[in-house]
Amino acid sequence: MDRDTRIIDKIIIHCSASDNPAHDSIEVVRSWHRARLFDDIGYHFFIDKRGRVKNGRPITKVGAHCSGQNVASIGICLSGRYNFKEVQFKAAYNLIKDLMHIYSIKKGSVFPHKAFTNNKTCPNFSLDKIWAFETDDKSC
Repeated sequence: MDRDTRIIDKIIIHCSASDNPAHDSIEVVRSWHRARLFDDIGYHFFIDKRGRVKNGRPITKVGAHCSGQNVASIGICLSGRYNFKEVQFKAAYNLIKDLMHIYSIKKGSVFPHKAFTNNKTCPNFSLDKIWAFETDDKSC
């Protein structure tokens, strides 16, 4: 992962808002966003139920995932609405850790989407589920 030229100061965590197994795909979420006339998926990364990290919108491009916060942020979406897998949280932790290192982002600058809106519960889980892997990480 190469550092881009954007000034990035935060990471925002999302969920796809669907537990339907047929929606556990970056291609499906991309089609939803394109139907809303986005030029691509709004997120930079998508983590499916098997914990696979998929590249979304190029990280060099401004996201379309959190109104008012897109210019300086990276958007990560976990597949699911209420049902998430431990392997997704582990993958999210590893991805976030790498991004924090590349962009010199502190833990306090990793936010749930709902921190920036009053009408969303996204990502429908506590970020503590992701940070739980921090205690197992001997590289920190």
